[in-house]
Amino acid sequence: MQKDYDKICNSFFREAELGNWQKLNVKSISKKLKLKEQELKEIIPSKNHFLNFYNTIIDKEVINSISKEELKISSNDEIIQEYFMYKLDLMKKYKFGFINILNTSLKDPGFLLINLKSNKESIKKYVKRVSKTNNNFSRVLLIKLLLGVWLVAFNKWLYEDDDSETGLAVINKGISKIKKSTNLFNKI
Repeated sequence: MQKDYDKICNSFFREAELGNWQKLNVKSISKKLKLKEQELKEIIPSKNHFLNFYNTIIDKEVINSISKEELKISSNDEIIQEYFMYKLDLMKKYKFGFINILNTSLKDPGFLLINLKSNKESIKKYVKRVSKTNNNFSRVLLIKLLLGVWLVAFNKWLYEDDDSETGLAVINKGISKIKKSTNLFNKI
C-alpha cells in the first residue's frame, strides 16, 4: 500500500508543479493512477485534504527516524528540533508543488482550517512521542508555541532559495527561545 501512497503523492504534487492545482480533483488523479475514485476519496476526500494526507505519511517516517535509544539520551527540545528538520528535508523534493498549492489555495478557508489542524496534529504526535509526564496544560501550551515556530519556519523555507537553511535557522531560534523563556520542554 505504501507504493500506492507514494504514487498518489507524486501525482498530486506533479499536477501542482505543472500549475494545474486549481482545476485538479480527486477524480482526475484516480483516473491517472487507475484507482477506483471511491477508494481514493476514502483517504483523500478532496484536494483540500491532500496535504493532510501527505502530512500523515511523512509524520510516520519522521517519527520512525528517531530510535528509542535516541529518545532516552536526547533532550525533548533536541528531539523536536530533529523532527522538524527531518520533516523539512523530506518535503524538499516537493517544494515547488507546495508553493503552487499554497499560492492557489490560501484564500480558501476550508483548505486553511484543514491544514492548520493537520499541522497541529503532527506536532501533537511529536510532543506525545517525547512526553514523559502527563502534564496536559504544559503539553497543550508547548504544542501551540511549536505550531507557531513550525508555521514561520515552513513559510521561510518555502519562499527562500537556500534550500532549508533559513527554515532550519528559524526552527533553531524558535525552539531556543521557548527553552530559554519557559520550562515547558522539562514539564512534558
